[in-house]
Amino acid sequence: MLFNSAHFMIFLPIVLIVTKILKGTNRRVFLLLSSLYFYNAWHPATIKCAELRTSSWYEFWIDKSFCDFGINLYILILIVSMVVDYFAGLLMSKEGVTDRFRKICLVASLITNLGILGYFKYTNFLLEVFADLQHLGPTKIDPLKIILPVGISFYTFQSMSYTIDVFRRQLEARKSFLDFALYVSFFPQLVAGPIVRAHTFFRDLDHPPTVTRQDVEIAFCQILMGFTRKIVFADNLGKVTDFTFRNYSTLNPVEIWTGTLAFGWQIYFDFAGYTDIAIGVARLFGYKFDPNFNFPMVARNIADHWTRWHISFSTWIRDYIYIPLGGSRAGKWITYRNLFITWLFAGVWHGAAYHFVGWGLWQGVMLAVHREYGATKLSVWLNEKGGRLYDIFARVLTMFFLAFGFIMFRAETMGKAWEMMKSLLFLVPGGFRSVQSYVNYDYGLLLAVCYAASYYFSKNTIESLAESKRKFALFFLANVFLLLIFGITESKNFLYFDF
Repeated sequence: MLFNSAHFMIFLPIVLIVTKILKGTNRRVFLLLSSLYFYNAWHPATIKCAELRTSSWYEFWIDKSFCDFGINLYILILIVSMVVDYFAGLLMSKEGVTDRFRKICLVASLITNLGILGYFKYTNFLLEVFADLQHLGPTKIDPLKIILPVGISFYTFQSMSYTIDVFRRQLEARKSFLDFALYVSFFPQLVAGPIVRAHTFFRDLDHPPTVTRQDVEIAFCQILMGFTRKIVFADNLGKVTDFTFRNYSTLNPVEIWTGTLAFGWQIYFDFAGYTDIAIGVARLFGYKFDPNFNFPMVARNIADHWTRWHISFSTWIRDYIYIPLGGSRAGKWITYRNLFITWLFAGVWHGAAYHFVGWGLWQGVMLAVHREYGATKLSVWLNEKGGRLYDIFARVLTMFFLAFGFIMFRAETMGKAWEMMKSLLFLVPGGFRSVQSYVNYDYGLLLAVCYAASYYFSKNTIESLAESKRKFALFFLANVFLLLIFGITESKNFLYFDF
């Protein structure tokens, strides 16, 4: 079910009203069933009820179950993950069990979760890599017809963080399967994050705060801003992004730059918009999740960028990959090894393709270079004495290097990404003289507005809008105006549904 759909607009108020009426266990049961219904409403694009697929028995039954009975069998994968991790946590926390047994439980949980994720997300990519290594050519191994279940990367990581925390004795295992299942499947963040830690969710589950008028106003502001980011900004920028990446071979470097930066802002607005709605909706039920974005597009450097972008994911890979590898505790070269392993993992998590591997490694390169530069006397002097001019230069330079990552993230192949990146550096026939026209003038102005507005609003918070009736009214009217005048009526899927 999409947040930007009529289905959700009917679903949400019904669930809110019923949960306000119910108390205790009944409330939790209803929220769990509502979350499973929310996930069950996902319609894989490959299922076409006019003609059922018959190429294999499981495809036939997946289609028939969905088309005839409205049952999405992919929900079974979510349930399997819940059951395995629930019992893994219980067994690890039993009194008297040995450390060896606890490790076996953790490994069983990780193998189950990563095995399921690996099959659905990486099987065809591994077949492609094998064919390339064996020089078999692209037609020697046919890809399997595998549908990637929506949200599998998010709920798998969320569930794994629970079992790892229980193993580390940083979290007490949950005795109630109902509570744990609700944690994994809670519908606001189920399919595209944020990746919520168990201690945050159970804190509010065990001691639900009273939803005050201020909470409702803050949630309303966050939800409204999320829809504006998605429908007004992300979907409009998607037009120039799609045009640029489809016609890159005929565009000049300035037009490639516009489309590349437009994609960076598109995916930011799209994903931040989704998590704004998710966090706002969760707050209506009494759950206060941490922010997932903090104006990352106006960051001063790449390290600053990653403390502001997809915060729940960047802290996840820090806590469960980078630090366990040794972090920065074992010398420079081990630190860089850990850094590159972590960001290679991050790239592969986002997608099973060479260009995502390239994107992850590029993040590692930028972070390593920044780490070296940050230790120099020049860096210290400029940060102290550079003033506003250096501040602006640092932000522009950061965006310059991020643009190469945007291309690798969006391009379908590394070959296409390479050609577009050469154009960013004007390494095309004619060089600077190749720029004789500029077809994206309007979008160039829109990007300038995005930069200026983000820089200004980065000094404010959602909470501050609810403190003043005047600010709240202006915010409401501005968003309604943008949605009515510039909103895309046929809004697209959220981009992170593909991950």
